[in-house]
Amino acid sequence: MSATDSTVICPHCGARVPAGEQRCPVCGKPLPQGKRAWLRNLNAAEIFLLILGSIMLLIGLVAV
Repeated sequence: MSATDSTVICPHCGARVPAGEQRCPVCGKPLPQGKRAWLRNLNAAEIFLLILGSIMLLIGLVAV
């Protein structure tokens, strides 16, 4: 693992920030999260509803 893998660049001030940080320690602005960051914060009920909604949408598309 190289040094570039363990740090990210703050898009606001250009400071190097350790990977996994939520906010830049220099400017204090929130760092952009990955595209799937929201998926990690789901609880069991939300995952169930996401799957159920997908199945219902699929059934609706097939029935047409």
